[in-house]
Amino acid sequence: MLSAARRRLFPLPVRYIAAAFSTSAASAAADPTVFYLESTCALSPAAAARAADSIRLVSPDSTAQADAVLDLLRRYGFSDADISATVRKFPFVLVSNPTKTLQPKLDFFASVGISAPLLPKLVSLSPIVLHRSIQDHLAPLFESLRKVLGSNARVVTALRQMPFVVRCSPKNTPNLVLSALRDVHGVPLGDVSRLVAIQPGVLLQRPDRLAEIVQAVKNFGMEPGHPMFVHMFAILSKMKTPTLESKIALYQSLGFDKDIVTLMMRRYPPAMAISGEKIKESTGFLVGKAGLSLEDIARYPMILKRSLESHSRRCAVLALLRKEGKPQGNHQVPVVLGATMVRFLKVYVQPHEIEIPDVVRAFNGEIPFEGFGVLQQPQQLGKTSL
Repeated sequence: MLSAARRRLFPLPVRYIAAAFSTSAASAAADPTVFYLESTCALSPAAAARAADSIRLVSPDSTAQADAVLDLLRRYGFSDADISATVRKFPFVLVSNPTKTLQPKLDFFASVGISAPLLPKLVSLSPIVLHRSIQDHLAPLFESLRKVLGSNARVVTALRQMPFVVRCSPKNTPNLVLSALRDVHGVPLGDVSRLVAIQPGVLLQRPDRLAEIVQAVKNFGMEPGHPMFVHMFAILSKMKTPTLESKIALYQSLGFDKDIVTLMMRRYPPAMAISGEKIKESTGFLVGKAGLSLEDIARYPMILKRSLESHSRRCAVLALLRKEGKPQGNHQVPVVLGATMVRFLKVYVQPHEIEIPDVVRAFNGEIPFEGFGVLQQPQQLGKTSL
């Protein structure tokens, strides 16, 4: 039986497996570049073999230069994982001149406010930036980004959200987007800056895609300059048209009239970014158990984003206050569910925790919410319901 088990686990004779490992080790030892990449840069054998095709570390001088490169990166906050990712993607960094080629780029990033942990993240994602010209690429890119965003601090914030923006063409991409949004679509410059700060990935959008998104936002009744235009644009820029259409169809399938969906999005654009499953679950709870109407949800669409656990606990607290005859128990359910945590605790829990200790238990989820009374059924909303 033991022999059969060994055959299943090791279909090849053990001596062949051992030979394979010894061959791999011998191969690494025979190739100093592969050995260096594995032992010093923590690359896998396969990754080290691929990297060794583009660089050779065959002399003491070459390994000393590679060591100097690694020391330089570590001084700028690169972890071992950052170094491994950088070398795996761009092995040529190890044979770059650390003083003349690499350090000026790292110093430039530091001069515009980019330091660890953002700097290693940017470089490990796009190591080629260490070989870009400061004069022809990096400086013009950051100047373009500053023109759109207004300051180095906002550029850093944008890169923290979307580090791949550093790959943008400095002479074309940011300026083309700025020109298209401002001059073609009439988006105020201040709104363009806010938009890029919220969603830096917009800098990589094609002109036809920008036009498509602008039109989709307008279809929700938000023209450029509308207070919610930027927020809706940022959300729709991450959604493909079929996804947007299916989300609208989902709301309609739950009973929301299309015009009411439009009104909901104008009030609270993030409602379009909620997953379909959460929309169904939240609507089911709010209507079926909390007794709200679709009209209530349309008036306070932000409650769709809250977790069911939060809704259940707040409703349990509200039910207790109603039972005890407290005035706060008569507050509208959507208002209670939409309140900030600080306000909810201040108004509905803390004033009653001594007289009605169960409000604390309800808030902690120890008392389940069973409903307020007669359940309301979903109703179709018409254009004039609100």
